[in-house]
Amino acid sequence: MKYYFYVLIVMLLAVGCVKKETVAEEEPIGETMFEEVSGEDIDTSSITFEETIPEATTSTSFLEELEEEPTPVVSGPVTRQGYRVQIGAYHSQADANSAADRARGLLGRSVYVQYIAPYYKVRVGNFTNKYEATQYKDQLRRTTSYTGAWVAGSEIIVE
Repeated sequence: MKYYFYVLIVMLLAVGCVKKETVAEEEPIGETMFEEVSGEDIDTSSITFEETIPEATTSTSFLEELEEEPTPVVSGPVTRQGYRVQIGAYHSQADANSAADRARGLLGRSVYVQYIAPYYKVRVGNFTNKYEATQYKDQLRRTTSYTGAWVAGSEIIVE
């Protein structure tokens, strides 16, 4: 293994020391690319300015169109990182959905089925802090058959 390391360093040094040829375009001799012009050499007497007035049209300006059309408000659930109490994990989605339906009827809270490979996890609640989630987990363990419930970090819906 040590041998491969030394060979790699020698190869990197050899590649870094190779002379690189660069091709640069030479400036043609005798041709002037830019010529300096003083203000005295410019004749501005032949320059005229004309004001053009656009034709009257019935269309509205871009800003007026923006003001006329209301921007649709996208309303949907607001999510953030938080906590849920996991009450089960299942290999099949059908089993997880039936467990979630039972929990909805029993607990009266929001129950979610989330697929996190390789399991479908049944989780309850939308808790913004771990303390509230832990309090609810302890209540579930004392008052229901969900004695294996535990707090899991999750993306929650802010209500």
